[in-house]
Amino acid sequence: MTAAGHSSPVNGLPATEADPPAPLRARRRSRKVLGDPTPLACTVAKAAMEALLGGAALDPYARWIEPGVFGQLARQRSLARRAGLSGGTAVGVRRARVFRVSRDAAEVSVVVDDGEHCRAIAMRLEDVTGRWLVTEMHVG
Repeated sequence: MTAAGHSSPVNGLPATEADPPAPLRARRRSRKVLGDPTPLACTVAKAAMEALLGGAALDPYARWIEPGVFGQLARQRSLARRAGLSGGTAVGVRRARVFRVSRDAAEVSVVVDDGEHCRAIAMRLEDVTGRWLVTEMHVG
């Protein structure tokens, strides 16, 4: 590393941190673009809302939820259970909208209905190791 924070030049051109090494660029291009994230987003949104109402745990969905988001949802479920909520309410998905912000990321808004209220859930899904992963989730 030089004093400017860049690695030593290769072929007379300085490497920048914005440009990954050629093997990483080639790997990134060769990966297949993931399909529509809507079904996964709807399933995770419904399960998250049920958990926030004191219902079943999210353990079956841990593979598709980033650990920090998963921990936050688990804490909220625990608080709901302590408050006496049992999660007997059926949750349905009314609408979902997906916006692909890049090749490897999508932002989704889902409207869920728990019988008494309609709530909005916003989430960001990213391509992580060839599968969609919920990296952000906000429940309104």
